[in-house]
Parts: sequence; C-alpha cells; structure tokens
Amino acid sequence: MKLSPKAKKNLEEDNQFYIDLGKKLRLARRTKINEFTGKAKFVSLVQVAAALKTTYQQIGKYENAENRIPLVNLVKISKFLKKPLSFFLDDWVYEEQIIAKQFNDAYTKEYEKLQENK
Repeated sequence: MKLSPKAKKNLEEDNQFYIDLGKKLRLARRTKINEFTGKAKFVSLVQVAAALKTTYQQIGKYENAENRIPLVNLVKISKFLKKPLSFFLDDWVYEEQIIAKQFNDAYTKEYEKLQENK
C-alpha cells in the first residue's frame, strides 16, 4: 500500500496502529456480507460517511491513516458494517498480551534471582 506524506509522518511517529486500523476499515468495508443472500457486498466510502454524518474524504483519510479514527466513530463504523470491535482491534490486543506476558516472565525470573541471592 502506498502511503501518503501524512501517513508516512504517522508511521515515523510510531503510529502503526492507525495504519493497521485503516487497512482493517477498508477490508471491513469491502467484505460486508448480505444477511439474506449471503453474498459479499462492497460498501462505498459515501455510505460509511453517511452513517457517520461526515464526508467520504474523512473516511478515506481514516483508511489511509492520514487522520486518526476517534473511538466513537470506530464504534459507529463497527455497528454500520456489522463487524465486532474485535475485528478492528484483535491484532493489537493479542500483541499487547504477548508483550505483557514476556514482561511478566522476565520480571518473575529477575525476582527469583534476587530472592536466591539473599
């Protein structure tokens, strides 16, 4: 995916989260399933923008990581596209859990070493 100058700035500022979130938004928009027919349906930027009462340009900026997505808008998008919030956030939550576990394991190991030296 080609990044715009604003998205590159966000990447440089360690905002990979918003870049991934924009990719997930685009994926969700392109994979909405019709409940009755079971067929995949493409949802346009204009339709998502209308649901959020904003412009299609703003939704495009979210997808391209030029602007950050406010949580309230992410919830609205999630409801409109009928995707759980976990669809957008699971990758990051899981990664944070791994990092937390690694930290806890390292802490426990160091604590045990200190206890042995007493």
